[in-house]
Amino acid sequence: MTNPPIQLFRSLLREAKKMDNYNFRAYSIRRVKTGFKMNKDLSGNEATSALAEGHQQLEMLKRQAMLGQLYPSVKSVMQTS
Repeated sequence: MTNPPIQLFRSLLREAKKMDNYNFRAYSIRRVKTGFKMNKDLSGNEATSALAEGHQQLEMLKRQAMLGQLYPSVKSVMQTS
């Protein structure tokens, strides 16, 4: 069984990749990675509160991804093939 921080990290990345807009998607992925790098040495109560904040961020990302799918934007130059 995976440990909770790794599971949270994967869930956050999965939701970040669902973002419709290229800029929002890139920002979300970058923010997830840097947040976990900054908090990698936490332990005890600090780690517990960081996990709780991470779950709140996950719920926010889910809402944002859903809104992005409801109101799609025009594809940017980075997304066209």
